[in-house]
Amino acid sequence: MLKEFRNVQVNYEGDAIVEINQKKYKIHGCIDGEDILVETEGKYPFLSKIVTPSEHRIFDGCPCQNECGACHFMHMSYPYEVEQKKKYLNDLFQGIKGIPPIELLSTFEPYHYRNKSQMTYKLSKTKNVVCGFYEEYSHKLVTVSDCRLQSKVSNKVIKALNLILSKHKIKPYDEKTKQGIIRHIFIRYGFQTKELMLVLVTNGEIFPGRNNVIKDLLKTDLNITTIVQNFNARDTSIVLGDKYKILYGPGFIYEKVGDYTFKISPNSFFQVNSLGMKKLYNLALTYADIKSTDIVLDAYCGVGTISIFASKYAKEVLGIELNKQAIQDAKINAKINHIENIHFICDDATNYITHAAKNKDRIDLLIMDPPREGSTKQFINAIGYLKPRKVIYISCNPNTLKRDLYYFFENDYVVKSITGCDMFARTKHVECVVRLDLKETKK
Repeated sequence: MLKEFRNVQVNYEGDAIVEINQKKYKIHGCIDGEDILVETEGKYPFLSKIVTPSEHRIFDGCPCQNECGACHFMHMSYPYEVEQKKKYLNDLFQGIKGIPPIELLSTFEPYHYRNKSQMTYKLSKTKNVVCGFYEEYSHKLVTVSDCRLQSKVSNKVIKALNLILSKHKIKPYDEKTKQGIIRHIFIRYGFQTKELMLVLVTNGEIFPGRNNVIKDLLKTDLNITTIVQNFNARDTSIVLGDKYKILYGPGFIYEKVGDYTFKISPNSFFQVNSLGMKKLYNLALTYADIKSTDIVLDAYCGVGTISIFASKYAKEVLGIELNKQAIQDAKINAKINHIENIHFICDDATNYITHAAKNKDRIDLLIMDPPREGSTKQFINAIGYLKPRKVIYISCNPNTLKRDLYYFFENDYVVKSITGCDMFARTKHVECVVRLDLKETKK
């Protein structure tokens, strides 16, 4: 049964909130002011038709948007998306005194910008190997053959691999029976170097037909640099297991960002938007205004990208990261780029900074890029003891950033600037760069 809703009001994620039989539901893929038809039969109502489309609506977005749930803004023009994200950030932080109006830096390219691709596998009804993404809030797999966010090269590799797996009758993993070989694939692509890493995530080490698969992959003209097998026999939704086997090539790739070259291993953290990364880091370093006498601490440093960018200006940079493989890569990256004023340390950021505070170590400036969960109160309190004159906080989650800002306020820091960076175009996610100054510091 269809029900019409006129002049709908939409939340930040593009959902119209409608009431059906005294219950409220989210209807994905809408824009403010549109008239829509909603199918009310079934467990969850869904958008059936746009009766009066917004001037900002586009009709050539991803056909999988409503099923997949990963891309929230594929139905609207990119300039309108930028305005929505800017409004979201200003609304989110408007209650914090002293924060100036927030601008948003748009991306270079809103499509096919991801250097990291990740797909889950299943056997289709026609017994072909297919892959895709889990439907939002479920484990139902939505088949996707041409993701609009992943690099075009990655999409070509995925299509070729699916044909090869079908040819050699390599069965995907079945969550119910716990049988099958291929669980996921994981791709990293270097936009500047054109190098590509393919990681085959298998249900344990045994992989019948592996040599035939590798042989056929290397016959393609897709310029695959390295192929790695990852073993994951655990009953888990976590994609990567702990053990790897290199099947072809060196087991890693290189990527260039600006003047620097970076080694990337399968499980190392690296910004997914290579093209936007330079813009993001240039903004962070402009805010930092590093002096030649500064000792800079880069917390949650990953493979050392921003540490290396900062090293050009600082006396010394300390990079802290818990991931052992990332730290190994970071040390290699420093050598590759002939940088000698960086020291990378494998440790939990909170643990390291707490001990640094007890030892009264000198830190002139802090750069931090924590995971989506944000930082910890203990970490920020320790910063309050060390009192670097400035903190540059790079955040991929504005909500945890807002929480953490209040911890910084308790430790005598004030926000001087917040700028959004659209590193995740066509999705609801947005990056922020914040400059915090110590109150006592004279400018």
